[in-house]
Amino acid sequence: MKRRSSESQGVIGVIHARGGSKRIPLKNIKMLAGRPLISYMVEAAVESRLLDRVIVSTDHPEIARIAREYGAEVPFMRPADLSEDVASELVTQHAVQFVEGQGYQVKIALTMQPTTPFCTSEDIDACIAKMLETDLDTVLTVCEVHERPEWMYRLNGVLAVPFTGTLVQGDAGISQKLPKLYIPNGAVWATRRSVLMEQNLITGPHSGMVIMSRERSVDIDEPVDFVTAEAMANELMKVRA
Repeated sequence: MKRRSSESQGVIGVIHARGGSKRIPLKNIKMLAGRPLISYMVEAAVESRLLDRVIVSTDHPEIARIAREYGAEVPFMRPADLSEDVASELVTQHAVQFVEGQGYQVKIALTMQPTTPFCTSEDIDACIAKMLETDLDTVLTVCEVHERPEWMYRLNGVLAVPFTGTLVQGDAGISQKLPKLYIPNGAVWATRRSVLMEQNLITGPHSGMVIMSRERSVDIDEPVDFVTAEAMANELMKVRA
């Protein structure tokens, strides 16, 4: 059971869950280890100590029903013009505008994706805590990159050209000697209201990050990703048993 402060800090989580996934129909409610996919992120958000409200933005009534069943608010149905492939900023902005139209003042808005089911309430709270403790524009979840850009090539005619412009060889190409790099894992972006609503950005120019493990950063985009996620979910259940 979550233990939130009795005083609202104006922090909302907006979980994006439209019905029209092209690669996997109704992906957000496809079963994963016996539960709808969206239930994992909703449960993590509801268990957060620092989120004041958990809102699911969807255009699909069954997704809305399941989201409410697991404890989220669905105070509106997403309009048709935001239910196609549109920028995430627009979807979160719409949710902020809706709740502010009801008199609720937003200070920080979290954009959250149900396709990263192993994000935890601790990950969410770590993002929010950094926002509350600093003047950062955004804090996002990331994982370490193992496929180094220094090792990548682009094709120029028949030539394989080093992507970074320089061929890294010898000791310089040993991964342990290269600086660590991180990539957004798609789980959470915590964004200050002014950056989201006035600059139309989810990731502002002054951003921090919360590092999640590569294993917990599984992002379900293709059908094969469900196989990986199913194995991971079953392992997690064994650990918790």
